[in-house]
Amino acid sequence: MKVYLSLGSNLGDRLGNLEKALSLLARGGCRVVKRSAVYETAPLYYLKQPAFFNMAAACETSLSPEKLLTLIAGVEAALRRRRLVKNGPRTLDVDILFYGGRVISGPGLRIPHPRLAEREFVLAPLAEIAPGLRHPVTGLSAAKILSGLKERGGARKLPGTYSELEAWLKALPPPAAAAHYSLAPVKAALAALGNPEKKMGTILHIAGSTGKTSSACLAAAALSACGHRTGLYTSPHVKSLRERIRIDGRDITEKDFQDCFLRVESVSAGGLSFFETLTAMAFLYFSLKKTRFAVVEAGLGGRLDATNAADADVAGITSVSLEHLDLLGPRLVNVASHKAGIIKEGSSVLAGLAVPPAALSVIARRAAEMKANISRPSGFAAFLGPVTKKSGKFQAVNAAFALSAAALAAGRAGAAFSLNKAAAALPAAIPPGRFQRLKYEGRDLVVDGAHNAEGVGALLKEFDAKPDVCVAAFMRDKDISRLAGALAAASSKLILTRSLSYRSADPGAVKKLLSPAVRRGVEVVGEPLKALKRAVRLIPKGGTALVAGSLYLAGDILAGLKGRKAYHPREMLVK
Repeated sequence: MKVYLSLGSNLGDRLGNLEKALSLLARGGCRVVKRSAVYETAPLYYLKQPAFFNMAAACETSLSPEKLLTLIAGVEAALRRRRLVKNGPRTLDVDILFYGGRVISGPGLRIPHPRLAEREFVLAPLAEIAPGLRHPVTGLSAAKILSGLKERGGARKLPGTYSELEAWLKALPPPAAAAHYSLAPVKAALAALGNPEKKMGTILHIAGSTGKTSSACLAAAALSACGHRTGLYTSPHVKSLRERIRIDGRDITEKDFQDCFLRVESVSAGGLSFFETLTAMAFLYFSLKKTRFAVVEAGLGGRLDATNAADADVAGITSVSLEHLDLLGPRLVNVASHKAGIIKEGSSVLAGLAVPPAALSVIARRAAEMKANISRPSGFAAFLGPVTKKSGKFQAVNAAFALSAAALAAGRAGAAFSLNKAAAALPAAIPPGRFQRLKYEGRDLVVDGAHNAEGVGALLKEFDAKPDVCVAAFMRDKDISRLAGALAAASSKLILTRSLSYRSADPGAVKKLLSPAVRRGVEVVGEPLKALKRAVRLIPKGGTALVAGSLYLAGDILAGLKGRKAYHPREMLVK
C-alpha cells in the first residue's frame, strides 16, 4: 500500500532525528520510496518553542493502518518523544497523511489527516514529492490545497545546493540590537554539536583594530608550512564566502560547507545570526578534519564576539584604536577591554607593538588576572623582505606578529616550528584586498581595504607620489569625515562611490562632510565599477588609481573586474 507520512522535529539534532525516524520506519516494514527536502518551520500554535524541521515521505507498506500507527508510536518512543505542553516541542512527530485512497475515521486514527489543509509545513513538502496527489474527499491536489492557503512563508525549504545556501544566508537579517553580542546562542549550538571548539587543536585567537586578518592568514600559513594541519577562520571575505573557512590555504569545499551548515542549522534552526552560524560551521569543520591548529580571527571586539566561544591557547591582539565606539566604547580603554576578553586562563598573550600604552595596561591587567604570560612580537627583519616587496612595508608589522604568534602556538602544542619554512610561506598567504597591485586598462591599480585611520595612514605611506585618483567608499559606522579627508588630501582626485553592501554610506552624504575647498574637486559616481572606469579616464597611461576605504568596496571592485557581483550578507547591526 502507498502511504504518505509527515515528519517533524524541533528538539536536539532535528535533521538527525528525521533521518533516524526514516531508518526505523523502513526497518519496521514501511519502506521509504521518496522523500521531500527538509523545511524549516516557525512554530504554529505554541509559539514559545524552537523552529521545526519538517519533511514528507512516500512509503510502501503491507502493514494495516492500525499496525502502521503502532510502528510510528514505537519510532517516536525510540527517539524519546516528549511533549510538556499541548503542541509543544518534541524530538519527533510522525503523522499518517494518506493511506492509499482510503478514508478512515476511528478512535485515535483519522485518515486523511483532519488538519492537512491548514498546515503549510505539511503541504509544502507533500506538494514537492506528490503535487498531483488528490485528497479522497475534496478531490483537490496537494499543490492546489497549498496554493489556497491564505498565509504562506512559514515553511522554508532548506537549501539543497551551494547557490541556494548562499541565497539563504544572504537573506538572514542582522541580529537584533538586544542580542547582538551574547555568547549564549553560539555556545548552546556548539554544545548541541558536541563542543567541536574543544576538538580542533591548539587555538590561536587574534583580535585587533587593524591587521588582524593579515596576521591570522600569515600565522596559519606559517604553521601549515611547518607540516601541521591548520584551520583558518577569518572575516569578512573579499572574493568568496568560502574563503572565510580554510585548511592549509584551501577554501572549504561547497559540499563540506553545505554539510556543516545543515548540521549547525539542525541544532539551531534559525536561532543563530549569519556570523554565529559561520563561526559554528568553522569550528565543526576543523574538528571533523582534525586540525592540529586553529587560527581564529575575532569578528568585532573580542569578549562578546561569537569566536570567543572557543578558549584560546594563544591570544593575539594586533592593535587597539578607537572603533565601533557605539558597541565597544566610549573610550580606548573600553575597546581594549573588549579585545582583552579573548585572554583565557593560563593562555599565552601576544600584544602588538602598535598597541598604545593605555590599551596595553588593560591587556596586561587582564593577562595577570588570567595568569597568562604576555609578550611582544619579535622583529624578524631578516625574514620579511619578500612580504614587504609583494604587499607593502606595512605588512612587515603583521608578518612579524604572525611569526611570533605561530611560534607561541607551536610551543604550546609541543610542535615543530621552522622559522625559515614559516617565513618562506608568507608572501603567498597575504589575503586579497591588501595593497593588491593590478593592471587595469594600462593603468596601475592598487586595491586596499583600509577602513580606519590607522590603516589608511599606513596605506598612504606606501606611495612615493600621490595616486592620480582615489576611488573610495565607507561603511556607515566608520569615522567617515576623517577617512574621506585623508584620502582626498593624499590623492590628486577623489571619486566617492558606494559599496554594494547594505552598510555602505551614501557618497553624496559623504561629500557634504568635506570642507567646501576639498568638496569642489570631489566627484560622486554611485556604482563601484563605473567609479573605477571614470578614474581610468581621468589619468594617463602609466598612472595609478587607488581603491580604498572598505574591504567591501575592495570585494566589489575585484568581483566587478571578473564580471561578477560581490556577495554581501547582512551580518552586522548598523545604526
